[in-house]
Amino acid sequence: MRDFIRMVSVLFIVCGLAAASLAVVNAITKEPIAGYEKRYRDAALREVFPDADEFLNDEPDRVWEALREGQKTGHVFLTQVQGYSGPITLMFGTDSSGAITGLRILNHTETPGLGAKITTAQFRDQFKNKRSQQLILSKDDSARGQIHAITGATFSTRAVTKALRSRLESFNGEKSEGDK
Repeated sequence: MRDFIRMVSVLFIVCGLAAASLAVVNAITKEPIAGYEKRYRDAALREVFPDADEFLNDEPDRVWEALREGQKTGHVFLTQVQGYSGPITLMFGTDSSGAITGLRILNHTETPGLGAKITTAQFRDQFKNKRSQQLILSKDDSARGQIHAITGATFSTRAVTKALRSRLESFNGEKSEGDK
């Protein structure tokens, strides 16, 4: 019985020290991490809407108004969609006419060498100047489709395309034409 009490006491002390250490590390790193995340988000905003000189948070951490010399010129959206291997977090901008100004994949767990190619400029650039009705995979509709799937990663390509189209349609109040 004495050995049992001793083991429980030692375990309690070790767990207490571990919890205290984690609390101290969290307190020390909380501010630098928050600063890094803000700089990362600001860089992404400028990348997807390079013509804007200011961004006003319209919906907290989801939608920003893009301003140029105080005039609203478009929006930037942050959205997430389920990819092949897990969630894909992306940010994209649209000008006042609804055309996409840029796309950045912020986080993903897609297959390296296949689905991870969604981060390449070649893939992302094909979305520029497209409107929601143009966001269709050429593989799904060869006549209307303007987005080319990544070979071996159709699921990832379709997920990104669907996320952009559905977010634009919901923001514009359009009814979805169905998933193509």
